[in-house]
Amino acid sequence: MANLLFSFEELSAKDKAAREAVKHFKKAGAAVAQVDVNSSIRKTSGISYRELHLVFNDSQTIALRIKETGDIFQVLLNKKALPIRNQDEHAKAIKEMVSAMDRGRVAFQKKLARKKVKLPSGVKTAVPKMEVALQKRRDELASQVGAAKARLTELNAA
Repeated sequence: MANLLFSFEELSAKDKAAREAVKHFKKAGAAVAQVDVNSSIRKTSGISYRELHLVFNDSQTIALRIKETGDIFQVLLNKKALPIRNQDEHAKAIKEMVSAMDRGRVAFQKKLARKKVKLPSGVKTAVPKMEVALQKRRDELASQVGAAKARLTELNAA
């Protein structure tokens, strides 16, 4: 495999290198659900870069930080830096990334399950109204049961 060389200025999800990367991830066993490119250029430690975000079917994310030369200088797995041994061979590097995703999948899923999700302000839930309606129905049934018991004792006394 020829190493992936991204076009820094015209980086997009439809870029040939991005499509090639998605194909290699799929071959390695990780299905990419979404590809997104950050349009802004950022700078860290004197290096200008753009980010190519890959979201996988299990909600894990990989961000490839791409330098102006078009090569990848840093990989973030679920927003944490991931050291890559085979930096010069992208096929092996992608296999490393997929194996790191596989190793951390259980912990990542547990973390997602613990996270509380706030409902948007426009969404209303029917639970409070339903609770009031059920309490009202319970009270009505309790009064009917009381009336039936009174009627029963009245009939037994006669």
